[in-house]
Amino acid sequence: MFAARTCAASSRQLLRTQVPRRFGSSHAHAEPVNESLGRSFYITVGSFASAYLLYRFTTAQKESGSDSFISDLIAKWTPSQETFEQRNAIRTAILEKAAEDRHLLQSEGPREFVPMRQNDMMNSIPIINVAPGSQADLSKVVAYYERENKAAEEARVARMKDGEVDYLYK
Repeated sequence: MFAARTCAASSRQLLRTQVPRRFGSSHAHAEPVNESLGRSFYITVGSFASAYLLYRFTTAQKESGSDSFISDLIAKWTPSQETFEQRNAIRTAILEKAAEDRHLLQSEGPREFVPMRQNDMMNSIPIINVAPGSQADLSKVVAYYERENKAAEEARVARMKDGEVDYLYK
């Protein structure tokens, strides 16, 4: 704390003794220079003049009854109405097909059941927040899966007695 006070005091004294800087100097003046208007001024004036001349040229042709040069140029590069009709027909067919596919896929419901591979899947829910009496009697389901697993085990033992090697993954 004491070191910080001494440092602040010394820096305060340096600021008092320092000569203030003056940025304006009166001894170095440059001679006046004649500056041109610049390239951007002439480009701007030229673009306004050419736009006005183009406008007068197109209105003069309209008064004479013929289409202007610009209208002819636009008409030359614009596709015909038949082209737009063909494009619209193709796009409509594509959109109808996409809508049909979407309705088909969205009308398909989720799977009705989930195949169980083990008995323990029946008891995989957490016990917390389960109301008493809300769980059904699952003894018939457990007996069914035990019979199914016992039959699969007997078939595997019979295959091994015949000399077939039973791999875990086929």
